[in-house]
Amino acid sequence: MKNSNSNTRLILLHPYIQKQGSSNRLWLLAFVSFFTIAFLLTLIYTRESITGKTAAASTAVTGPVGGSSLGSVIGVHPLPTTVINTLLHYASKNNESYHMAYSELKPISDVLRKCSSPCNFLVFGLTQETLLWKALNHNGRTVFIDENRYYAAYYEELHPEIDAFDVQYTTKISETRELIASAKEQIRNECRPVQNLLFSDCKLGINDLPNHVYEVDWDVILIDGPRGDGPDSPGRIQPMFTSGVLARSKKGGNPKTHIFVHDYYRDVETMPGDEFLCKENMVEYNDTLAHFVVERMEENSFEYCRKKNNNAVRKDS
Repeated sequence: MKNSNSNTRLILLHPYIQKQGSSNRLWLLAFVSFFTIAFLLTLIYTRESITGKTAAASTAVTGPVGGSSLGSVIGVHPLPTTVINTLLHYASKNNESYHMAYSELKPISDVLRKCSSPCNFLVFGLTQETLLWKALNHNGRTVFIDENRYYAAYYEELHPEIDAFDVQYTTKISETRELIASAKEQIRNECRPVQNLLFSDCKLGINDLPNHVYEVDWDVILIDGPRGDGPDSPGRIQPMFTSGVLARSKKGGNPKTHIFVHDYYRDVETMPGDEFLCKENMVEYNDTLAHFVVERMEENSFEYCRKKNNNAVRKDS
């Protein structure tokens, strides 16, 4: 007879085994906690870093609020006269065709130099002088408008510091007289001299530019485009009308706007210039460059020009 106790096994759990299981859970909890804290610290640091970079970039553009810094001193420091003269010299000596002469570059440069900083400079046409205008207005905002969307995109890719937008002109040089007559008939409606062109249906008004272009109080405008070399080319009547309206409709800033028109010896420029920029506002005519100073007007004004037969001031170089 076998002893019944022979099949009985006594199993004892050593205290070390129990202690080892509890220790593993503690290590797992510590491991998870460590990575959770590390993740939160990384997230907070990244957010603060991004915020700091954004604030630094904003300060570099607008300058700090209160106090001064090296960035603000550099931002408002004028371009040295020697640098300006050097830029003008080499730009006027350009061997490529269709560039401005020194006598045409200098008046624009002089106005930009006297312009309060930051200066808002609007340029119609991407030309040989595009980089020059950007450099001369290094403290301010310079925007370029061109008729060729592909060239504007190419130029921005080649020179990322350039802000260029394209516009589709709807006029023809052969229609200049009719367009002027039509605008004068609508002077109290769509083609009034003081208005927000973004909402205008006037055929001479450019209204398909980015919204912020219409919100800027432009100090200086240069019209050196689009083409005006044939009856089917758009001519510069739209930029001239648009510039006159932008100048008269300013909400703030300097009440006077300097408007330069290149190639002003052609009838297709002088006719709309006389009507929308006005002879009374011409302060200088040098070679092929006309210089107008157009003042802000009241909203209920319905005349482009206050005087009709005032002779323009012309200076021969």
